[in-house]
Amino acid sequence: MANQHTTEKLLEGDRLSGKVTLFAKVTILPGDELSYHEHHGETEVYHILSGEGLYQDNDKTYPVEAGMTTFCEDGNGHAISCKGDEPLVFLAMIQKKEA
Repeated sequence: MANQHTTEKLLEGDRLSGKVTLFAKVTILPGDELSYHEHHGETEVYHILSGEGLYQDNDKTYPVEAGMTTFCEDGNGHAISCKGDEPLVFLAMIQKKEA
């Protein structure tokens, strides 16, 4: 199964500070993932609302569940996958790193 996820932007345009470039609710269906990607000049936070998954933080992988928050620092990479029977739902925020 591939690309079985949705991203619902919660704030857009002028409602974002200019420093925050994405604030969204992401839903990943069982068996799917957001593949590994790197952030340059920005950071990204995931706050897990429901479901269970595996979070890859560079070369380390660990389980995530409701109530947990992940942080991807500028210059690092991450991925997340849904490993439970229910969708993995989380808030995602990308913020530009100050120069």
